[in-house]
Amino acid sequence: MKPFSTKRELRIRAAEALRAVLAEVSGVKVREIRHASTDAGGTSAFTVSVDVYGRNHTLACEIASDGQPADLRLLLEGLCNSIASTCTAATPVIIAPHISDEARAMCKESQAGYLDLDGNARIALGEVFILRRIIPHAARHSIAPEAARPAVSHHAA
Repeated sequence: MKPFSTKRELRIRAAEALRAVLAEVSGVKVREIRHASTDAGGTSAFTVSVDVYGRNHTLACEIASDGQPADLRLLLEGLCNSIASTCTAATPVIIAPHISDEARAMCKESQAGYLDLDGNARIALGEVFILRRIIPHAARHSIAPEAARPAVSHHAA
């Protein structure tokens, strides 16, 4: 994946990716995406208002330029503290070009969702839980054809 030339470009791509993942779930409708102004004191890059089977939910999204665990730890703490200080019932979501397995575990432990621009996602929205795991292109070609087939066992009668 090519690096993003500007933060604005990354923010636009992140919002598009989130909208695409949410659109895959028939019971979820995106109502509004609100980008924080650059002079705002909040830590969220943008918020998303969604309708999930008639119930309103808010996603507070923060964009990480990389998905390194050390950077994400600080980002997660700031995002969760920001949500707590405003007393909103928002779901924190970290969005990055790529999120490592360690960073995914960290998000899960913090009860935060994640989305990476590789297509992986884990987001809980009340009655709906989105989990999407994309096998990297190189790994798909390294799997032997027989290993890719489902295992079938036969029982003698």
